[in-house]
Amino acid sequence: MMRHKNIRSRPIWAAALLALAVQLSAWAQNPYVILPNGTRVDGTEIRARSDGTITLMTPQGQVTYQRGQYQRAEAARPADFDRALRFAQARQYDEALTLLKKVIQEYRFLNWDNQARALAAQVELSKGDAAESVKSYEQLFQSAPDSRRDSAAMWGYMNALLGAKQFDKLDTQLGELIEKGTRTDAARAQVMRGDAKMAQGQVEPAVMDYLRSALLFDSEKTVLPEALFKAAEGLEKLRDPRSRDLYRRVAQEFAGTPYAQRAQGKF
Repeated sequence: MMRHKNIRSRPIWAAALLALAVQLSAWAQNPYVILPNGTRVDGTEIRARSDGTITLMTPQGQVTYQRGQYQRAEAARPADFDRALRFAQARQYDEALTLLKKVIQEYRFLNWDNQARALAAQVELSKGDAAESVKSYEQLFQSAPDSRRDSAAMWGYMNALLGAKQFDKLDTQLGELIEKGTRTDAARAQVMRGDAKMAQGQVEPAVMDYLRSALLFDSEKTVLPEALFKAAEGLEKLRDPRSRDLYRRVAQEFAGTPYAQRAQGKF
């Protein structure tokens, strides 16, 4: 079975992984609990029960917090998470996923379960298991609803939906972004809507979506060359000679971009 490939997925994955690696160095080594009033209580050991009850060992003794008595609890950074990250960077995806599943199980309610879910979703998408990536993202959103507001997580989720051919779910997400997102997100969403139609063999409607992005969001220079190039590709499939004009525009106006390089020789 052919797997859908999106040219944005690799750069997004690489950038997210690099950002995650940088962020890791800044995260606290010691476990802690954040109380409802924002106070941070540091400890030396932390455990979580299956019902979300947290036990924190502090210099003053053991303290127990029931769910609702704390905003957030975090364990020290797991060595297995770091090992999984290194495996992922080396594209040893199965090894990374084995460790991430272990972290999810052992660090429930201690933040690292959600960090592991987010990384597992990215790894599965890079591996080509889009359907599994969708499941991991949805588990992340259920466990940590605030993660829906994270741009990298949401675009990763939509790339996974596209790769898994879950077009109805994807269209709902894209519609919300087009209506309520930033102009850049709306422009990207309009392009991805075209990608979804193209994946279903709907070439002419896909071209219209690409052109809508180019026309309605022409100020979004990070998205415009992609929209124009994909519109040109669609027109070429339709044997429409206007494709050459769009290829020429991409090559001349967006020199230095991957799309300009791909447009060379097409006009």
